[in-house]
Amino acid sequence: MLSAYLNALFPVVFCAALGLGLARTTTLLDSPALAKLVTMIGLPALILNAILGMETPIWSVSDTLMAILAVLALSAVIGAVGLKLAGLEVRGYLSMLVNPNTGNLGIPLVFSLLGEQALVHAVVISTAVQISHFTLGVWLLSGRFSLKAILSNASIVALLVGILWVATGWQAPEAVIRTLDILAGMTIPVMLLLLGRSLSTINPRDLGHLGRIVGLSLARVALGMGAALAVVAVLPLEPVVIKTLLIQASMPVAVISYILASHYDGPKDDIAAVILISMPISLLAVFGVLQFF
Repeated sequence: MLSAYLNALFPVVFCAALGLGLARTTTLLDSPALAKLVTMIGLPALILNAILGMETPIWSVSDTLMAILAVLALSAVIGAVGLKLAGLEVRGYLSMLVNPNTGNLGIPLVFSLLGEQALVHAVVISTAVQISHFTLGVWLLSGRFSLKAILSNASIVALLVGILWVATGWQAPEAVIRTLDILAGMTIPVMLLLLGRSLSTINPRDLGHLGRIVGLSLARVALGMGAALAVVAVLPLEPVVIKTLLIQASMPVAVISYILASHYDGPKDDIAAVILISMPISLLAVFGVLQFF
């Protein structure tokens, strides 16, 4: 089991490490347009490709959507109470605890560990978490709710288009499927390279409050996994959905949490440190999930 896990994990870690190395030694990943390319083209193409290529009915992913929404809601309630008891600011830290890195790390890891049949569930979960970032995250950090940010998100639009297309029963033309295959193929490698670039900006010297950082890192993984375990114990989910949900919910803090905290004057230094510390904890937790299930 350990050998199989390491074999599946190696390409994910290698590509992220390659991105980190390239970011530190070259300017190949410096352009902000590269991240926009993934956000506006790559990820929407990946979502559409996964939905249009589904061999099961589209409504089968409704259970996945219901499950991740339940995980996020449960995490938000428990996380808010925990932060209050710990004396930490709910505004600055709750979104970080609730919303895992289901994009740059979660989707590639699920694909590598569980295969293509789990990809559609991974992208549905990732899209729901993106919505949470731009609702719960922005609302907490800025005090405002932006419907425009949600409706202009390319991944959300792609998810809605894919669901509506499949619901009509129309067969997607072969040319469209081949085009989506090509565009989606670039997405996972570039996402991992960009994850490595993001990690390269984190300075280990900023780990000033080590106890708090480790505590928040453990809390992010434990909160996500605990909420996911509670949800799968209640909802009748398929095995592939259970594994995908548990992996995605156990991911470390998302890079977008750091970006939002920087934009809205949140605790960005703490969040950057938690991203770094929560990653190995998350990978150990995923191994435990796969071992148990």
